[in-house]
Amino acid sequence: MPSFGRPDPDFQYNLAAEKAALQSWYNVRGVPLSKSDRLLMASWNIANLGEQKRDLKDLKLIAAILSRFDLIAVQEIKDNLEHFETVVGHMDGDYSWIANDTAGNNERLGFIFRKKKVQPGKLFGEIALPARDFPSYTVIVPYTFRRKEYVEVYYNLTFTPFDRNPFIGHFTCAGIDFTLVNVHLYFGSFRNSSKVEERAKYARRVLEIYTLAKWSKKRARSKNSYDNDIILVGDMNIPKMDNDDTAFQALVKSGLKPVNVHSKAGGSNLDGSKTYDQIAITPTGIKDRMLLYGIFDFDNAVFKEKWQNLEARLEKEKANREFNKYIRFHLSDHRLLWLQLDTSI
Repeated sequence: MPSFGRPDPDFQYNLAAEKAALQSWYNVRGVPLSKSDRLLMASWNIANLGEQKRDLKDLKLIAAILSRFDLIAVQEIKDNLEHFETVVGHMDGDYSWIANDTAGNNERLGFIFRKKKVQPGKLFGEIALPARDFPSYTVIVPYTFRRKEYVEVYYNLTFTPFDRNPFIGHFTCAGIDFTLVNVHLYFGSFRNSSKVEERAKYARRVLEIYTLAKWSKKRARSKNSYDNDIILVGDMNIPKMDNDDTAFQALVKSGLKPVNVHSKAGGSNLDGSKTYDQIAITPTGIKDRMLLYGIFDFDNAVFKEKWQNLEARLEKEKANREFNKYIRFHLSDHRLLWLQLDTSI
């Protein structure tokens, strides 16, 4: 997506105060501290990281949010890695990172890990299917036109290669190891569009989700897989975790187990209405290691002074819109997802 511009008027905040607010909010949301027999993972789409004109203070605040976790999958890292490297450099601990090259929308995917706790394995790469393995899938797209409900069916739609190949990495922590799949799937367009070309883009999105889920099922069962325990995280562009939602149906059709991280704080977008970001686990042994999980809605913790100023002057809906301009510029338009795993032997 295009970079978010700096809001007007500019907002100068106290970094120490915002860090303190975040720490308090971690406690409110029940996000645990890192422990020797637990792995605390996260996934975060950090809007246009490296392209958006954030200040150093913003990058330090992003680093403070990430420093709670042992292993993080990051989406929407742009071609210029300077800001990503700066964030990792300001994290509280000995962290390192691995990223892939750019793809659709000039974006990378990356992993950040606490070096003393998490060890990268020997498998890193991208999911790039050979043409013989391109699946076909019938995609049903409900939409509204002139106040009437319609359904458009794309019969046996053939997979188009991923706009951004999912990035896979193998990690070990204490008594467990697993393959982590970092994804930012194609968005295309909203489902409920009056334009046929826009609905076709939505159908492509659904097909990417289906293909990813099918790949996961196949690799989880294969005796040749490097590791059958697979965790998928990232921005899957699934608007609603509902069995009636076409995109969600595509995710669960192959047996993946989505984690309902949205149950406490709402959705992963800033108004909490969408579940674009997901954690899904193959039905293998790793699922039994899952302990706690959730969404960290940092937007409800930071910039209280700005919110109070807007709330005093504007109607609530408009105040929310204006406030979110500051959140998505300085931090992101996506909330962070997290998951705790039991790593005891």
